[in-house]
Amino acid sequence: MKILALGDIHGDFQILNSLVRKENPNIILQVGDFGYWPARGGWPPDDPELHLRDTLVYWCEGNHEDYKALEQFAEQNTCQIAPQVCYLSAGSVLTLPDNRTVLFYGGAYKSDPRRPEELPALEELKRNYGGRVDIVISHTAPASFQIRKEPPPGYAREPWLAKFEEETTKVLDRLLDLVRPQEWYFGHYHIHQTGEDRGVKWTALSASYEGSDRWWVEL
Repeated sequence: MKILALGDIHGDFQILNSLVRKENPNIILQVGDFGYWPARGGWPPDDPELHLRDTLVYWCEGNHEDYKALEQFAEQNTCQIAPQVCYLSAGSVLTLPDNRTVLFYGGAYKSDPRRPEELPALEELKRNYGGRVDIVISHTAPASFQIRKEPPPGYAREPWLAKFEEETTKVLDRLLDLVRPQEWYFGHYHIHQTGEDRGVKWTALSASYEGSDRWWVEL
C-alpha cells in the first residue's frame, strides 16, 4: 500500500497525472488549493483530463477553491467530485486500509470566506469520530508550529507573513490540543520544512510549481 501526501497544486492536473504515472500510489491525500473551479473550465477538468489509473485522491479545501460550488457536496452528503476524486470538508475523517485514521481540516481564514465559528465545533467533532486520529491533513498549520518566517523565492514578504496571522491557525491550535495525532501535513506556505510539537511530527509541503521535489512525501 503506497500513500502520498501532496502540497498545493492549484489546478496543475498535469503534474498530478505525471506523479501518478511515476509513483503509482494507491492513495493520495492532498492538503488543499487543489484547484476546484468548475465555473472557469467545467468539471471534471478536460485540459488536461485526469488520468489517475487506480489511484484514489482525497483532498481538503484550501483558501483558493470555489467554496460556493463545494457547498453542493455538503448538501448532497457526498464527497465524490469526479471518479476516484473525493473532497473531504473540514472535520471529515477517513480510515485508511491500514486502519490509520486521517482527519481533514481545510481552509485558511482570512482568505477563506467562512468565519472561524462556521467551522466544525471541535468538541463535537471529537465525539463524532470517537477520539482517535493518527494523521491530520490541513491547509494551513497550527500557530504553535515553529515554521520559519522566510518566504520562498519570488514571494512578497509582508503578504506571505500575513498567513501566520490567519484565524484558522488558532483554530488548529485547539485541534492540536484535542487530538494529538502522530503526524500532521499541510501546505499554504509553499515551503518544505519538518518539525515536532508536543509529540506530533509535522511536515510543511512545497507547492507543485515551486521547482521542488518536496511537494509530496510518502507516508
